[in-house]
Formats: sequence, structure tokens, C-alpha cells
Amino acid sequence: MNAESGSRALGAANDLLDLLRLAQAAAERVAQEVYGPSFEHADLITRELQRLRRSAEKLAGSVEDVVSRNEGPPADRPHPRRRASDHH
Repeated sequence: MNAESGSRALGAANDLLDLLRLAQAAAERVAQEVYGPSFEHADLITRELQRLRRSAEKLAGSVEDVVSRNEGPPADRPHPRRRASDHH
């Protein structure tokens, strides 16, 4: 990953987090305004969006780690075809 693709990946991860925050806030507002089955549905969507946000936050952290590792000297970088599990 070069600096340009790293920047795009970080931007995309942050965009994803922003969109999920917005979607979660909207779902919470819907849940506050409705009742019965509609509330249950909105509440379910809110919980799913919370789960997705946590997952997206982990992804953003992973992307940041990869980008920061790739910004170091080439000798510090693992071979691009190696999996993380190959490094012990």
C-alpha cells in the first residue's frame, strides 16, 4: 500500500464511520417517535448499526495500523504476500 492508497483507505474508513453514526442517529430518532412493531423494528436497526459501528471502528484502527506500518522504512515492512499470521 503506497501513501496515496493509504490515504484513500483512511478516508473511506472515516466516511464509513460518519455514515454509520448518521444512520444510527436517524434510527434512534425514528425509535423515539414510534411505538409497537415500528419501534421494535427501529430498535433492531439501531442495535445492528451499533454493532456495525463497532466493527467499522475496528476496521478503521486496522487500516490506520497498516498505513502507519507502511510509512516506516522499507526494511520494517513485511513482505506484501505474507499474512499477518505468518509473522511470529
